[in-house]
Amino acid sequence: MKLTPSVLVGSMSGTSGGTTAASWKGRQYVRRHVVPKNPQTAAQVTQRAHMARMAKWYRSLPATIVAKLAELGAPLALSGFNVMVKEDLTDLAAADSPEIIPPNPAAAALFSAADGASATAGHIEVDFVAGSALPTHFVAALTCPVDPAEEGLEEPDGWTLAGAPVLVTTGKYLHINVLNEAKDYWVVLIVIDTAALITATKISGGVSCVATSGEAA
Repeated sequence: MKLTPSVLVGSMSGTSGGTTAASWKGRQYVRRHVVPKNPQTAAQVTQRAHMARMAKWYRSLPATIVAKLAELGAPLALSGFNVMVKEDLTDLAAADSPEIIPPNPAAAALFSAADGASATAGHIEVDFVAGSALPTHFVAALTCPVDPAEEGLEEPDGWTLAGAPVLVTTGKYLHINVLNEAKDYWVVLIVIDTAALITATKISGGVSCVATSGEAA
């Protein structure tokens, strides 16, 4: 259907009855008015909650991680955020901890991570297997409360860079301070080839686990 504005009617917009008038790229058009469906199934509500959480996480990531995600997405015509979503939605749907950054075969080093035994409240300890990491590689950790929406939480709903990166050769575990000892924490470990994320030229990709603060030894 072709719509030709007249001298009296220069443009039309809005809905009347079952018809909607609008413009696209300067051209007027009319179409049948359709009310979009918005089913509220349990699966969709959960998926939307995951997406909302990841949006907050992405905004809280260190600038270097954001840049690396964008770099990974460029050859795939994906945004950095979509790279993270693609990596983590499946994990969250399976109630697994997220990894933030997909594995990088060019710098694969960290093969696994698991929560260690922390006898001190307000701390978590994470064991890791460094795999093919070089002696000059550092391990950086990001933490996030497992339940960021719970009332009384002392930390922000987002990822926190947990101190300075640690040399792989200094041990097979990280001792991390956290503000809220009553929470479990998602922990993502990445390997970088320099002592600071800001100057890292390679990132191994993320491996993750859930750690508990004040866990009995």
